[in-house]
Amino acid sequence: MKKLIAFLVLALFFAGCASKVEELSNATMPQEKLSVCNTQLPDYFQNSGKSAIFKRFPFVTLRKDVDVKGKFDDRFYAGLDLVYNAKNIEDVDFWKLRDEPKSLDYIYILPLWIKDYRKLTGDLFTNICYSYNLSEEQQQILKEWIAQGGKLWVEFGVFSTKYDLFNRNGEIAQAKIHRLVRSDLEGLRFLDTPYRTFLMRSKNLDFINYQSTYKAFEIDQRRSKLEGIRRLRVDIDNYLENYIVLEGEPLVVDRSGRTLVSIKSYGNGYIISLLPFEYKDAYFDGELLRWKLLFYTLKLQ
Repeated sequence: MKKLIAFLVLALFFAGCASKVEELSNATMPQEKLSVCNTQLPDYFQNSGKSAIFKRFPFVTLRKDVDVKGKFDDRFYAGLDLVYNAKNIEDVDFWKLRDEPKSLDYIYILPLWIKDYRKLTGDLFTNICYSYNLSEEQQQILKEWIAQGGKLWVEFGVFSTKYDLFNRNGEIAQAKIHRLVRSDLEGLRFLDTPYRTFLMRSKNLDFINYQSTYKAFEIDQRRSKLEGIRRLRVDIDNYLENYIVLEGEPLVVDRSGRTLVSIKSYGNGYIISLLPFEYKDAYFDGELLRWKLLFYTLKLQ
């Protein structure tokens, strides 16, 4: 009897296995062919088009995470055929630059928070380099790179919120902020070149609060070398901001006679300086200015 029961159990077990084998066999039988599309495009497609143009066009914003879309028709961007390499000064490999000076066409400098800026000498160029922790040898490499034909693009200034300095009693040190932002750019030169400062402040609501605003500039097109630039503006997002424009050949002049964009030769290279103009607003020409400035300076040898 026990043998009969054992036989029946084994028979049921193998019957179940056969059923599962049959099911697996049916599952693995050839099915109708399907076309699978890979949505991950190759790098050369991902890095093409308008977005790639702006990744290579870095002179527009302090924030690196901003998605710059551009305000012109797509045909404008499709027609651009520009070949150049540019890097922020803080991202430059200066040892590579020493050995391969033609690896970069532009090095650009953007404004600094007042607490990140180090005023150690009477030369603003040197102070900026110290602020980015560049050694004296690296500073010399940068100077030689410009002299050999490089282009230093300077949109420099210092800025402060209303909450960066406090008195001992805990009150906002408003007078100290004004003095610091003003004095840190006064009485200096930039590689022996004098410059003009533009001090701007946000709208003061009360002793503690302030509201972002902007400064607009009407352009004198007769005195400007970059055609078609009519209005520019600087967004003032911090409490106090102080910017520079070097003395040099005026490229854009406002109706008050102030040079807003200049260019100055340094050896075989150039130093370009301008205010950090807003670039998104359709009623101002910040983006157009930068394209025209890029076209203009790329032709310089």
